[in-house]
Amino acid sequence: MIPVLSWDRGQVAPVSVTNVPSTPLRLLVAEDSEDDYELLLRELRRSGYQLSTQRVASADALATALEAPWDLVISDWAMPGFSGQAVLEMLTRRKLDTPCIVVSGTSGEEPAIEAVRGGALDFLSKDKPRRFGPAVDRALREAADRRARLAAEHELRLSEERYRMGFEVAPEALLTYDLERRVILDANSKAIELFKRDRESLRTIPLGGLSPPNQPDGRPSVAVAGEHIQNALGGHSPSFPWTYLIEGLAIPTETRIIHLPTTDRNLARISIVDLRERVRSEEIRRRSAELELQNRRIQEASRLKSEFLANMSHELRTPLNAIIGFAELLHDGEVEQGSPTYDEFLGDILTSGRHLLQLINDVLDLAKVEAGKLEFRPEPVDLGKLLGEVTAILRTTLAQKRLGLETMIDPALAGIVLDPSRFKQVAYNYVSNAIKFTQPGGRIAIRARPEGDEHFRFEVEDSGVGIAASDLGRLFVEFQQLETGVAKRHQGTGLGLALTRRLVESQGGSVGVRSTLGEGSTFHTILPRHATVTIEPSTMVVVPVGDGRRSVLVVEDDARDQAQLVSALANAGYSVELAGTGAEALRRWRSRTFDAITIDLLLPDMSGLDLLAALHGEERSRHRADHRDHGRSRRDGGRGLHGARHPGQATRSADAPGVAEPRGCAGGWSPEVMTAEPSGGCT
Repeated sequence: MIPVLSWDRGQVAPVSVTNVPSTPLRLLVAEDSEDDYELLLRELRRSGYQLSTQRVASADALATALEAPWDLVISDWAMPGFSGQAVLEMLTRRKLDTPCIVVSGTSGEEPAIEAVRGGALDFLSKDKPRRFGPAVDRALREAADRRARLAAEHELRLSEERYRMGFEVAPEALLTYDLERRVILDANSKAIELFKRDRESLRTIPLGGLSPPNQPDGRPSVAVAGEHIQNALGGHSPSFPWTYLIEGLAIPTETRIIHLPTTDRNLARISIVDLRERVRSEEIRRRSAELELQNRRIQEASRLKSEFLANMSHELRTPLNAIIGFAELLHDGEVEQGSPTYDEFLGDILTSGRHLLQLINDVLDLAKVEAGKLEFRPEPVDLGKLLGEVTAILRTTLAQKRLGLETMIDPALAGIVLDPSRFKQVAYNYVSNAIKFTQPGGRIAIRARPEGDEHFRFEVEDSGVGIAASDLGRLFVEFQQLETGVAKRHQGTGLGLALTRRLVESQGGSVGVRSTLGEGSTFHTILPRHATVTIEPSTMVVVPVGDGRRSVLVVEDDARDQAQLVSALANAGYSVELAGTGAEALRRWRSRTFDAITIDLLLPDMSGLDLLAALHGEERSRHRADHRDHGRSRRDGGRGLHGARHPGQATRSADAPGVAEPRGCAGGWSPEVMTAEPSGGCT
C-alpha cells in the first residue's frame, strides 16, 4: 500500500493504490470542475505518482497557493472568471520556474498555440486522460533539464566572473595569447600599466613588438620566444628571464607561458613579473653588503695604521736616539778621539743611520709602487755577484748569531737581465728576515735555479721558528706583523715582505712561502729571466756650457728635484748637465771635466755612496765631489733646496771627503757641505 493524497473540498485526504511505483509530486491544480480534478488525480496515481495536491479556482486562491513550493502546475484553459492564460501570466510575473501544463475540454490549434506562447510546456485535451501521465513525466523531465542547464549557466557565469576578477586583480601582468595566430587576445590592468598601452592597442601588436630585437644574451628575441612557445605546447611551462622594450627602456622580467586547454584554439596565459623593484632591492642589498665590507676594511685598516704608527715611531726613535746619544758623547769630548771606543761609537752612529735610511726607503718605495711610479732599470747581471753583495752586508749579523749560510746558484742561470738594485732589495729582505727568525747556531740556504724556460726561482730557506698555517695569509700584507705590541721579540715595521711582493709583481713575477711551525720556512720569488721594463736615461743638457762658466753635473732621478737644482745652479751662474742614473753619471764624468757634482744618495741603479766611490776610482776624478743627501728628505713638502748654509748641518770637508770645491766662485768656497739657494749666489 502506497499512501497518496486526494483533493476533497479543499482538504488533503489519504487514498490508496496497490502495486504502483511511488514518485512524490507536489501538484497545484487550477480547475473549477471537481470531476475533472478527480479524473486527473486518478490518472496520475495510476502513473505512479505520490501526490500532494491543492485545487484553486480563482486568481486570489492561486496567488495564495503560489506562496508554497510546487513541482508542477496543471490548469484548465477556460474557467468561470478565471483562465489558464491568467495562471501563466501570474507565474511569469512572479518569475517562478514551476512548469505548467494546460488542459482543455475543447480542442483547437489557436488555444494550444496561445498557451505554448504563454509558457505552457504542453496542451492536453480532457477527453484523452491516458495522456496525462506521460505528459507530466515529460514536463517534469524538461523542467529538471532546464533547471540543470540554468544552474550550469549560472555556475559558468560565476566561474567567468571569478576568472575575470582573478585575471584583473592579479599582482603580475597577464596576457591571453593565441599561439597559432601569434596575437594578444586579452590583457589585465597590470599588463596595461606595464606596457603603457590600452587593451585594444595591445591586441593589435604582435608579442615580438614588445621586445627588443635581441635579448641580453645576444640571441634574437623572435627565435627565443619561439622556443618557449614550443615548450608551452609540449606541456612544459618553466619561468624564464625575458627583457621587454617599453618606451625605449629595457624592462627585466620573469615570464612564464602556460598552455590553456581549449577545444578549438591554442591559447596560452603569459605571466609577467616585473623585476625592476627586485633588482633595485638586490642592488641596495648588494651595496649595503659592500659598504659593510668596506667599513670593516676601513676599521681594520685604521687598526693596522695605528699599530704601524706606534711600531714605526719606535723603529724610528731607536736609531735616532742612538745617533743623538753617541754623537753627544763624541761632541762633548767624553770619548778620546782615536780610541777604540771612539771608533766603536762612530760605527754605531753609522749603523743606526743606515738602519734609519732603510726604514725611510721602504716607506717611500712602497708609496712609489702604490702610485705606479717606481722605475725599473734592467741590465745584464751576475746573480752570484749580487747575492754576494747582499750577504756581505749581513755577514756581521750572521757571525754574531753563529748562523751557517750556503749559497747555491744553478750554472744554467746565465744571461739574466733584471734591475740589480731591486733584486738586491728583495734578496736583502728575505735573507735579513731569515736571520732575524733563526735561532743562534741555525742554518740558512740561498738558492737560485731555473723555473721553466722564461723564469727563474730565487728562494731563501731557514731552520728558524717557522710560521703557523693560520698566519701564512698575513704575510706579504702591508703593515701586518705576526708579532704586535710592545712585547714583540723582533724589530721591524711590517713593510719588508709587503714591499718585496710589490716589487716582484711589478716586474711580472710572484712570491710565495711554505713553512712548518718549529721547523723553518722557505720564501721564494719567481722572476722573468729577461725583464722588459726600461727607463730611458736623461741626456738633456739643461743649461748649455758657455765661455767662462763653471760646470756642474747633477745626478738625480726625480724630475721635480732636477728642476729645483738646475734653477738654483743656473741662477748662480753655472752650466748644468743632468744624469738620471749612476751609470750615466759615470759616462758623462769620463767624457768631460766638471767643476762639481751633486749626487742623490738613492739612485735607481746604485747608491750615491757607490757612485762616489766609483768616481774616486776614476783617473779623472781629481776634484772632490759635492755629495748631498737631498734624495729622500726632499720629498717632504718638496723642500729639496734650502735658503742658505745651515750651521747645525754643516760638516767640515775634512770629515766629508766627498765634497767638491768648485773653482772660481767669488770669495772662494768654504770647505763645507753647501746647499744651493734658488735665488742664486755662492754661500
